[in-house]
Amino acid sequence: MTRLGFTRENTGRIVLISATILMWLFLLLMFKNYGYNKTWQLWGVQTEELPFMDFRLIPSSAESFRNGFEPTVENPFEPGGRIFNYPAFWRLFFYVNFISQDDTIWICIVMLILFFTGIFLFPQRLSVTSAFWMLLIVFSPASMLLYERGNVDLFVFFICALIILAADYSTNLTMGLLIFGAIVKIFPFFGITVLFRESKRRFFLFSAVGVMILLIYGFITWESQRAAWTTTWRGEMMSYGTFVLLTRFASYFQSPLWKVAFEGLGLLLIFIGVIPAIRNSQSLPVASERNLTAFRMGASIYMGTFLLGNNWDYRLAFLIFVIPQLSEWFYAENKTHRHIAMGMMLAITLSCWHFVFLIDLPFIPFKNR
Repeated sequence: MTRLGFTRENTGRIVLISATILMWLFLLLMFKNYGYNKTWQLWGVQTEELPFMDFRLIPSSAESFRNGFEPTVENPFEPGGRIFNYPAFWRLFFYVNFISQDDTIWICIVMLILFFTGIFLFPQRLSVTSAFWMLLIVFSPASMLLYERGNVDLFVFFICALIILAADYSTNLTMGLLIFGAIVKIFPFFGITVLFRESKRRFFLFSAVGVMILLIYGFITWESQRAAWTTTWRGEMMSYGTFVLLTRFASYFQSPLWKVAFEGLGLLLIFIGVIPAIRNSQSLPVASERNLTAFRMGASIYMGTFLLGNNWDYRLAFLIFVIPQLSEWFYAENKTHRHIAMGMMLAITLSCWHFVFLIDLPFIPFKNR
């Protein structure tokens, strides 16, 4: 009976793992017989000069550093001539003498394995329906862009999954992982909302300690943080965030005040969604505390990164965290709650698939495709 109960409880997880393995076998077969570049293009992902170009910036910068160059200024060993713009944490690779661009492939494969390990582990209860919705996002064009580029967000996702798992066991460990995630890349700290399960006093205490540590770290590594912010290329077409319109239609929004206006609009939209939810006295059904924690992580990262400005669409992969809980709310007793959950799921799916179906802004005269 125990084994039967376990199987029923994890049917969705079994479907998720099995379908993922089959999908990757299919992709490998397509790479071999149809072509690497053509396969990615089926998802609307344009390949770069070399595989995993995002991550390749790190070992190539390490090579430049070891040959006497400062990669944030001059980076001759980087194939595309890009300067190093990752947070200070990633400079650790500069001091690992045996790491070079030749190691890019195996390191990215390890990051992909960690990414999918996080996907398989974080849900506490996963229905077959939830598994299918997750698969739609896991193999959406937005996520495929993440895999093809080999971006370090693969590793960051795994850290966020560990944070969700740690929240079941230790607040101190959860806080430590949040700090570590923020050092690797700042936005995981938006997931501090996973500590909402604690008392208000403990939540604000841990938040204050975390902010203080990150402020000290930010002060120590200010030059690295500034370089990462100012030199990162801002996307237009395959991006989301408050400044996407400003980047895309820069000739119409030349005044610096537009940034303030769009940031304010983004905050207003978030408050419009959050405040009614806080004031609503009718609680939504929650069958799994961990799935709710994951929902908070994914939703908070999306809102936080949206306010940061331009984010490449591959960061939409973090919305995978919201799927198990959101799909569970499809069956809420309140009809309005069900419709909101279904609407949000549809919006997430369209957002992750938009550049395959060419879903774009309604400003037809201004399009630049």
